[in-house]
Amino acid sequence: MKRKTATVNNFDSTPLVIIALDFGGSGTKGIYSLYGGSEAHSMFMEPEVGDITQDSIKTHEQNLMGDTDPENRAWVSVNGQTKAVGYLAQNKYYANAGLVELKYERAIYKTLAAIWVIKERLRLPLKIRIALSVLLPPGEFKNKVEFEQLLRTYSADYLASGVTMQVECVMFKCLPEGAGIYLSHQRRMGEVLKQKVCVVVMVGFRNTSVLISYRGIVSKEGKTSDLGMVRMLEKVVTATSGQTVERLTRAIAQAGSEIDTRPLVRVLRSRSREGRTSELTTIVNAIKIARYEYVTALTSWLDQVVPLDVEEILFCGGTADYIKKELNSHYPATPCIFTGVSVPKSLDKHCLASRLADVYGAFLYFDERVKQHFARHAEVVSHV
Repeated sequence: MKRKTATVNNFDSTPLVIIALDFGGSGTKGIYSLYGGSEAHSMFMEPEVGDITQDSIKTHEQNLMGDTDPENRAWVSVNGQTKAVGYLAQNKYYANAGLVELKYERAIYKTLAAIWVIKERLRLPLKIRIALSVLLPPGEFKNKVEFEQLLRTYSADYLASGVTMQVECVMFKCLPEGAGIYLSHQRRMGEVLKQKVCVVVMVGFRNTSVLISYRGIVSKEGKTSDLGMVRMLEKVVTATSGQTVERLTRAIAQAGSEIDTRPLVRVLRSRSREGRTSELTTIVNAIKIARYEYVTALTSWLDQVVPLDVEEILFCGGTADYIKKELNSHYPATPCIFTGVSVPKSLDKHCLASRLADVYGAFLYFDERVKQHFARHAEVVSHV
């Protein structure tokens, strides 16, 4: 009995953090909370990951002036590789977002960095436990086994921003993108969903994913294409001068469907009044053409994968909101719900709005599962 009690006490002594992560092309979004706590928190990190050397990062840190948030100075070293992650990788090392690579390959470094950031935010010791849920595109869902194996191996002992982290993953759950939206919708609709063919369309920055639910059962054959908003932005870049995808992304999103030119003025490169007027006209025209071509390609693909007997479509992702008018027009006879998940404003400290909805829905589902699991564990122990 003493041995059992000691084991339980040791189990309870290490902090446990419940985490849900979404490795979107526009950035890593996360929701987390300390097990037993009453408050959830959000996090956001830029999508870049870049190779660096420990000598380089040490020199960089020695020459720093001022202070910044942990999200902006994250790097990890594991298995002989050192990686800058997020803003540090973007701003200091000019890394790329890896939009053509499989998400899970970079996601492991993003996860290790996120765990360290969360440790810093919650002021936890270097040794912690985590229950982790991650979202991957349906087309990469088969990589969940490799991801979990890497996570458990690497997280047990790795260097993060100069300190050694020892992390035990006590629960892991991989969900397909859009699952957080669907699970939240299922919770609201209940039995009604068992009578419908429902489709979740996640239109993100990097890709577009489709989940299909046949009367309450989600098909294992989800679909993924590379038709994220980046395809539209690339067309705009090609038609303009001196612009980049990174420079245009926020401005075009803020300009909206009616193309408010005020956000676009801030990214103009020309210095003269005449040059700026001409450049603005060029960008606006490029957006109109690229938007039409992108929506045409996207809806054509959706027509191939969305079943004809669909009775309800849940659109989610920041890009879906951006082209909401066109999507509604394309499905005039089908009820279309956009996002459908309300993220508390107190939680959305990074103004991500609907881009946080999927991972928030996944967190709510996973948080409940974790609490149920440990409640059963405590019940078993109490009867020993």
